[in-house]
Amino acid sequence: MVLEDTSNGEKPEATIEPMTPGDFKVVKKDKARFDSFNWGSLVAREVFKIRIEGDDKILGLMCIQDHPGEGINAIEIELLEVSKEHRGKTKKLDLVAGCLIAYACRESFKRGYEGFVFLVPKTKVIKNYQVSYGFIHMPITSKDRPMGFMMLDTQAALNLIRKYLD
Repeated sequence: MVLEDTSNGEKPEATIEPMTPGDFKVVKKDKARFDSFNWGSLVAREVFKIRIEGDDKILGLMCIQDHPGEGINAIEIELLEVSKEHRGKTKKLDLVAGCLIAYACRESFKRGYEGFVFLVPKTKVIKNYQVSYGFIHMPITSKDRPMGFMMLDTQAALNLIRKYLD
């Protein structure tokens, strides 16, 4: 998988791998880059990092949860955060979030869930997730999901894997 340097168009190779206990310490100290969530509280969870090959600097993080069983059979993206310098209009590297989401899709296939992935969105990201990644917004609300949830089906997951990982 590759990322894209927005200043020169270069495409550095990237890798996604599980976080180590040492990685959680690095992220905790790096509040200026990762400030949206308390990643340290997720040490016992399935958390992945993306970085450029040959460089230890973490560019983005994703926590997923496995939902096996009748009625769900999907991967939930519980948290996703791209480091501050790679967000928004002034980002230095592009495709970080897309690679992480596509990785969750690939995990869904590996676990027998046919690519089904879902997340509970914040209001400001709903349109972006629909347009950029093909998520379908399901406005079925509850106390835990005031904005409903968003999902990717098999075809959308395959599209993301092809676009970001292959």
